[in-house]
Order: sequence, then structure tokens, then C-alpha cells
Amino acid sequence: MTPQLALPIGRDAATRHQRASAAPVAALRGHDLTVAERSALLDCYATPDRTFLEIATTHRVDRERLQELWFDLFLTPSRR
Repeated sequence: MTPQLALPIGRDAATRHQRASAAPVAALRGHDLTVAERSALLDCYATPDRTFLEIATTHRVDRERLQELWFDLFLTPSRR
């Protein structure tokens, strides 16, 4: 029997870094965002188990603004 490879699960930095691939970073290019907004959006992508309110509070951004940015950039991206 072959041993199963244990994948890291949780909120550790390595897992977040691995999940924050080039795709979400590319989606943020060309948009006028603050550093806090960019960080919060990447955090939303990397930790989908957290709420917008938790992430917005952590990064000190407005929850409504964060949620609007998320839907605009990742769920209905503009066509170029």
C-alpha cells in the first residue's frame, strides 16, 4: 500500500501563498486599488472560508467596497 501524501490545510502562510497564484494577481493589474484593497482581495481568494467582514476588518477596508471589488474583478471580469 502506498502512503498518502498529506497536504497542508489551514490558514498558514505557505497555503495562502500557494493558492494566491498568478491568475488573481493578473486580474488586479490595471485597476486603481490601494495596497490594503489588493491585500484584502488576495486574502479573499486565498481563504474562501473567511467572510468579507473578517477580511475587511483585518485589512482595515470597507466591507461593502471589498465585496463590490470582489464581484467586479473576479466574478464578472471586464472584457478587454
